Amino acid sequence: MQSLTPYLDTAFCFDSPGSLAQAGVLDARAAHVMGSATGHYRAQTVRQGLQYFDCHLHFPEPLRIDKVLPESLCIVQMFDGAWQHKVDGRLNHYDTGRLHVLGLSESLEAQDQLPVDSHARMAGVRIAGDALRELAQDDPQFHPLLALLADGMHFDQLPQCPSLSRLFQQLYRSPYSGSLRRLHYESLSLGIVLELASHLSGQALTPEPQQDGGRRDLALETRRLLDTSPTAPPSVAALAKQLKVSETTLRRAFSQQFGCSILQYIRQQRLELARILVLERKWQISQIAYHVGYANPANFCHAYKAYFGHTPGTE
Repeated sequence: MQSLTPYLDTAFCFDSPGSLAQAGVLDARAAHVMGSATGHYRAQTVRQGLQYFDCHLHFPEPLRIDKVLPESLCIVQMFDGAWQHKVDGRLNHYDTGRLHVLGLSESLEAQDQLPVDSHARMAGVRIAGDALRELAQDDPQFHPLLALLADGMHFDQLPQCPSLSRLFQQLYRSPYSGSLRRLHYESLSLGIVLELASHLSGQALTPEPQQDGGRRDLALETRRLLDTSPTAPPSVAALAKQLKVSETTLRRAFSQQFGCSILQYIRQQRLELARILVLERKWQISQIAYHVGYANPANFCHAYKAYFGHTPGTE
C-alpha cells in the first residue's frame, strides 16, 4: 500500500513559538516548512492507510509549507480560524465551522500559506486511495467516496451535517490515552468515513424489520432522519408512519442497534450540538438552550452538566 501522506505521526504542545520544521509534523523528504507556531498538534495512524489529526495553532509569523500530497481523501472539520492552500494551481479555503473534503486522484504539489497572527483549530481524517478502494471492495456503501478520487483534485465545502460534526468533536475531546485512545480514534475515524459516504449518497435505506439486516437498515435510516433536524426532530409516530412500520418495531430496532432509546438519542444529539455552539462562543447560554429545544435555560444547564460533567459556562 502506498504512503498515506507526508504528515507524520507526532504530538507536541508549544507554550512559546516553536519551529514547525523541527517538530516532526512533516516528512522532510516530501515537504519543506517555514514558520513557527504556538499551541498543540497531534496525528496518529489508527490503521493502515487511515490517519486522524487535530490541532489548535497560532502562527506568530507567516507560515509556508511546500509539499507533495499522494492520492488520498481528506475530511476536515474547521472549528475555528481558517486555513488555505493551493493544490495543482487552485486555491482552496477552509472556513470556520464548516466541513470540507479534499480528494486527490494522483500525487500533486501543494502549498500552504497563512498570514502572520492567523490561527487554526481543526480536526481531520486522511485515508489513502488504496485503503479507500479496499473498503469499497468489501462494502459498496463506500462507493460514493471513490467519485472524489476520479479526476485530479476535488475540493468541496459540505452543507451542515451534525452527525459528522459530532464525531469530530468526540475525537477532538477524546478522554482516553494509550491503546484506548487509538481504538477510539480508529472507530470514530471509520465512522466519519462511513457517515460521509452515506451523506453523499443521499439514498434512503429500505427497512425490512423481519430480518436482522432489515432492522439494522431501519435503525440507520431512523438516525439519518433524526440527524436532518436535530433541533426539531420528527416524533416517533411520524417516523414510524414515514418508514411504514409500527412504533414498537421502530423503537426496538433503534434500541438494539444503538443501545439507547430514540428519546435518549435525541437528547444526546441536542446536547452535542449545544456543545458545538457553546464552544463557538457566538450565542449566550440562554439562546443556545432555546435553539436546541429547551424552554428553560436552567433545565438546559442541568441536563448539560448531567451529560458532560460540567455546566456550559465552564467550557
